[in-house]
Amino acid sequence: MSIPADILRELKKPLGKLILDSDITEEKIRKEIMNNSHKIIAVGDHSTDKLISFEIFPDLAIVDGIERRQKKSASLIDKMFLLEGRNTTKISCINPPGSITQEAIISIKFALSSSKNFILQVVGEEDLLTLPACYFAPNNSMVCYGQPLKGLVLVKINDSTRRKAKELMKSINSKLLTGYDDVVAV
Repeated sequence: MSIPADILRELKKPLGKLILDSDITEEKIRKEIMNNSHKIIAVGDHSTDKLISFEIFPDLAIVDGIERRQKKSASLIDKMFLLEGRNTTKISCINPPGSITQEAIISIKFALSSSKNFILQVVGEEDLLTLPACYFAPNNSMVCYGQPLKGLVLVKINDSTRRKAKELMKSINSKLLTGYDDVVAV
C-alpha cells in the first residue's frame, strides 16, 4: 500500500508534545506521563526502552525488535522480560511496513480493553500503530512514541487526539475502522 505524499507529511508531524532527545530526563518524563495517566502505551523499541530505563512500565508496549532499520540488541529483550515479570502477557501480530492491519487493530483494542499489561510483538513494523493506539486508548491515557532523530512524543488521549488519529487512519485506508467507529477502551 502506498501512502499519499500529503498524508506522509501529516504523519511526520508530532501528534502531541515533542520532548527533544537533549531534553529528555527521568524527572521530565515522569512529570508528563504519571500526571493523571489512565494507561501508558509505548510504541516503538526505543520509546519502550527509554520508559523502562526510567522504571516506567507501560500497560502496552508495541515493539518490532528493530530500531532505525537495525535489529535491536538483546538488552531490550532482557528488559522486556522485566515487563513479563510484572504480569505482562506477550501477544503478536503481523503488520507489514507502511501499513495498519486489521490483525494489529484487533490486538491493540484487545490489549487496551483489558486490565492486564501486554507486550505486542509486531512481525513487520510498528511505526503506524501509534494511530490505533491513540484511537483505542481510554481518555487521559498517554501514548509515547519516537519522532525519528528528534525525540519522544507524548500524546495525552482525549476526544481531539482520538479524532485526529481516526482521520489519519481513514486517510490511509478508508476501511480500517469499519465496525470500530466510536469504540474506545474503558
